[in-house]
Amino acid sequence: MKGAAMIADNTVWGIIRGHVPRKQWIPSRDIYAIIEKYGTLDDEDMQPQSPRTAAPKWKAVVRDVLASRLKRGGVRSRRGADSTH
Repeated sequence: MKGAAMIADNTVWGIIRGHVPRKQWIPSRDIYAIIEKYGTLDDEDMQPQSPRTAAPKWKAVVRDVLASRLKRGGVRSRRGADSTH
């Protein structure tokens, strides 16, 4: 699990684009599993996000990437898919 540096946003997005099925809702736990399988996570990635949570930093990177792409239209949330405009 050792790499050169903490996993980058563009690396996470590349893994998502290459390995997450399109046009279907995927639970976040499945996206995390894909990132773990295809990403190179180092010791810094595995550190807790904050003293109050045991969740590793890399999961915050994944959430940030998805939130950013949601705003740009690169992904859709399940909530957005169920709403009507």
